Amino acid sequence: MTQRVVVVGGGPAGLLAAGHAAERGAQVLLIEKMPRLGIKLRMTGHGHGNMTHAGDAEQIVQHLGPNGPFLRPALSRFGPRELIAFFQTRDLASIIEPDGRVLPATRNAHTLVTALRGYCLEHGVTFRYRSQVDCIQTDRSDARRVCGVQVGTTMIGATAVVLATGGLSYPATGSTGDGYEMVRRLGHTIVQPRAGLVAMVAADTWVPDLTGLSLADVTLYASQAGRDLATRRGDILFTRDGLSGPAALNLSLDLAEAFERGSVRLCIDLLPDTAAEILEADIQREMQEHGSATCRSLLRGRAPRSLVPVLERMAGIPGAKKLAQVSAAERRRIVACLKGLELRLLATRPISEAMVTLGGVACDEVEPHSMASRIIPGLYLTGELLDVAGETGGYNLQAAFTSGWVAGYYAAQQA
Repeated sequence: MTQRVVVVGGGPAGLLAAGHAAERGAQVLLIEKMPRLGIKLRMTGHGHGNMTHAGDAEQIVQHLGPNGPFLRPALSRFGPRELIAFFQTRDLASIIEPDGRVLPATRNAHTLVTALRGYCLEHGVTFRYRSQVDCIQTDRSDARRVCGVQVGTTMIGATAVVLATGGLSYPATGSTGDGYEMVRRLGHTIVQPRAGLVAMVAADTWVPDLTGLSLADVTLYASQAGRDLATRRGDILFTRDGLSGPAALNLSLDLAEAFERGSVRLCIDLLPDTAAEILEADIQREMQEHGSATCRSLLRGRAPRSLVPVLERMAGIPGAKKLAQVSAAERRRIVACLKGLELRLLATRPISEAMVTLGGVACDEVEPHSMASRIIPGLYLTGELLDVAGETGGYNLQAAFTSGWVAGYYAAQQA
């Protein structure tokens, strides 16, 4: 029996595509190679379910990287407000965190998967688990139009195929890049996949000593060969070999190509709301009023205790030195370290540790209003498979939900 719409992949894009296509009257089969649905979705927001970001469609576009505008037409139809309303109709209320992230009121990502699965079942979607789709079959006699998918020795017929296989990040969840090879064989261009929203590796020997230290609301300045690359502000976390945390993860989006050319110089402004000249005046005043205090006590008033030894070494000043003995040149070095703690970044961690995949199917080969392939009639491409990747905070999940909803709509229309 021919399944009129086949959805490959049971993540956020695939589940919403399947449910929406079935709601619009199509006969839908969803094929998932893992034993259960939405494994990566269950991990979002540290298991709390960061499903989108508060704001309108245009705000989402602005946080989805250079190819964010590709999703503008789709987001105008199914943006964050529509997504929140969708889950409300599934008896799943949402809450907005102070930083704008939107979570289910349950604070449990599993409830998102439950709601999506229920939506699919309500409209008659059938599921096939533990099934690896090997390729997309096309009818060579009809402009290479999609005619089904191949699962092992079984050909499953379809009028439309929605591909929602994800990227290369977190392969244990099933995202192993299968979709890239499928569409490459059909003639699509794949922009080289790279790690995005991933921790970065530093060369500096003092970094491991700070493992586990988090710094709140700092500004990161990245440059290479004297050229400014990017600036990010937010929280960071020192790891055993580099940096993580929201600001560092977002910065990794900007540096993926730069690392191919070599190392990157990073300066961390520990006090971004205080101008250097004001900071120097404050320190000078403290030195005059508390001359018997030490440099170490001055630094502890402005940086975490575990970071102070690093700042002392960077500034080249003994921590026990009295403030009254500090020269003007030494004072300026202290200011320079607080306003620009420097380290050298070498690379990102492996793509298997990344939250998202940069690269993917070239956006100019996909119709932005429908997610339809411009090369293979009847094929729809969604989610992380596309060359669209944004910042942390729910933006990438919104992109997945949006592209899935739109693809489901038009796949059903075609069927």
